[in-house]
Amino acid sequence: MKKILVPTDFSILSDNALNYAVQLAKKTEAELFLFHGYLIPSPMYDPLIIAPTEEALQKEAMSSLKKLQQLIKSTDPDLKVSYGASPGIPDDEIMECAKKENADLIVVGAQGAGYLKEKVIGSTASQLIRKSKTPVLVIDKEVLFKELKNIVLAVDFKETDNKTVLKPLKQLAALFKSHVQVLNVFPESEAIPTLGEIAESFRLIHSLKFIHHSFFYRENTDVVSGINDFVEKHDIDLVVMITRNHSIISRLFHESHTKAMAFHSKVPLLTLHE
Repeated sequence: MKKILVPTDFSILSDNALNYAVQLAKKTEAELFLFHGYLIPSPMYDPLIIAPTEEALQKEAMSSLKKLQQLIKSTDPDLKVSYGASPGIPDDEIMECAKKENADLIVVGAQGAGYLKEKVIGSTASQLIRKSKTPVLVIDKEVLFKELKNIVLAVDFKETDNKTVLKPLKQLAALFKSHVQVLNVFPESEAIPTLGEIAESFRLIHSLKFIHHSFFYRENTDVVSGINDFVEKHDIDLVVMITRNHSIISRLFHESHTKAMAFHSKVPLLTLHE
């Protein structure tokens, strides 16, 4: 992990995600890249109102980013910190920046108490979870940095390329000497695994052969409730999920907004895109 991208809108929420990213960068010896994506105001037809120009917005953004850089360097002078800003739809600009800067990870703040719903988690974070090819680490406002001793990898045993998609997880697990707990939450109707799911479980075992890991199976009609229950009972420090068509996360985003979807508020969520 050589570069961590941290989007910021200069809010308290973003500051908490940045604090987490700083500690992670120190641990991994990675460079931090601070980024602010901003929208250009629509033309105003009231002659008494003067909208800021793109040049003014860019200047203000860069000034604010420089202050953040200086603040970080004042406490961690050896940490490499750079920054940039650009106009456009924030989630699109963040993904473009991640590609341009060759970032290994995006660390983004989440609104609410860890809810995995666009209306609560925030549109930018949810769009990154669903679309970003770069791994996304979602940090709730209650999350404080701690050693990642216990990691849960929530899987559905659908076939994936474990050699590439799980690379960030394996890097973190090796760095922190973590115990990766592979968790499959399934409804009673799916209690008997298919041949494909059995084959994928063996592929996972092979992929994690150099990482301390265990497999757990829990029956629950509600995937999130099953994950939450496991997180609380096993003192989990990080939840990891794979995003793809028909993955657990994809199903969650299509479920009813009235259904409770909260992950434990003090546990970061790492999403890996296939």
